[in-house]
Amino acid sequence: MSTAGEVYIVAPDSVRSCCSHGVTTADELHVRRVSDRHWTVSGTPADCVRVALKWLRIEPDWILSGVNEGGNLGVDIHYSGTVAGAREGRLHGYRSIAVSQYLRRDMPRDWERSGQRARSAFERVRHLSLDHHEFWNINLPVDVSEVIDLEFAHCEPESQMLPFEFESIGDAADLQQRSEYEQVLYRSNYQARPRGPQSDVACCFAGKIAVSRLHTRWSARASGPVD
Repeated sequence: MSTAGEVYIVAPDSVRSCCSHGVTTADELHVRRVSDRHWTVSGTPADCVRVALKWLRIEPDWILSGVNEGGNLGVDIHYSGTVAGAREGRLHGYRSIAVSQYLRRDMPRDWERSGQRARSAFERVRHLSLDHHEFWNINLPVDVSEVIDLEFAHCEPESQMLPFEFESIGDAADLQQRSEYEQVLYRSNYQARPRGPQSDVACCFAGKIAVSRLHTRWSARASGPVD
């Protein structure tokens, strides 16, 4: 992204996957300067945006969150710290983008190419209009070709959840033998998740750059009567 303009990096000092839109208010945050335009923060992506704006006094034209290691498609956006970073930026009035790289265990990773595709995607949306409550969520597909400008698909987030189960990793697998303490592990198959034909999941899995407009407003339905 440094070829697109002057870049400031304010990033979590450790992995914060699936932290959603958590922010730190009761504990101190540790801010470490790495270089003239690079800091780490002992908090979430949303904390990083807050520190960048309110403590470091950075005034960006755009806030970019990512590239995340793994897709943030469909209802994943509710769990995503990466998406929350962009959402936090928009709440403060800044144009924002979340970028994630969908991964497959059987396919190689190429972060240099992911960065180039993220830059290309940024160039394609930066001049599109956004309402004051909207921000972009971009998911890069798995594509081992040298092509940077992949097909672009504007789509809606998939509404169906990724199915998952919990697996016992202790000795008390039998329901009747379970004790007060158990060890369970999350299990799912990301590649087998449900997808509507025009959803972000379907587009990304088909090798397209999936682009969705997200918003910070509460849905109007939320305040209406409940059947």
